[in-house]
Amino acid sequence: MSDYMELLKKAGEFHGDICGGIVMGTKLAIHGMEQMGMTPGEKDKRLIVYTEIDRCICDAIQSVTKTSLGKKSLKPMGYGKFAATFVNIDTGEAVRVMDIDANNKDTDIDSEAEHEETIEELTERIARTPGDELFMVQKVSVKINPNDLPGKPLEIARCADCGEVVMDGKHHLKGGKAYCTSCFEKSYYQLL
Repeated sequence: MSDYMELLKKAGEFHGDICGGIVMGTKLAIHGMEQMGMTPGEKDKRLIVYTEIDRCICDAIQSVTKTSLGKKSLKPMGYGKFAATFVNIDTGEAVRVMDIDANNKDTDIDSEAEHEETIEELTERIARTPGDELFMVQKVSVKINPNDLPGKPLEIARCADCGEVVMDGKHHLKGGKAYCTSCFEKSYYQLL
């Protein structure tokens, strides 16, 4: 329990406060790393984590696993699910860890909570509860594009339209020319 409480404190400091997502995300990250035979709270260069939601859980996972977007070891997928996949890039072993309660078919997804629980009560309950009772672990296979691995960029291209540099093979080819996603498809922004 003390390791959990220490890692929770660090995750809360990283995030800015301790909320339900940090409480559960810390425990999920610990459980995922333990499933991979890795030490929670310590950086492991073999680890890549795919998060399926862009909420508080990601900050907890980043804090506990020491993965990061900048090191290309944390991959946000934006599926809107309270789950994460832990991959050992040396062995190819991978496990997907998901919150059992969040995916309980009997839970009313329209209600905030079936019973009100303070953050302190939630923290104590999660600290006492074994990870196997909180999370479902699925062995999975993850095919990782070499451009998505940590390290120096393998492919760099210049967009034939806007002239901006596109790294890590994220360009699109059309008529033998490279294009960035913004020019090839549609951008999330519009120039004014």
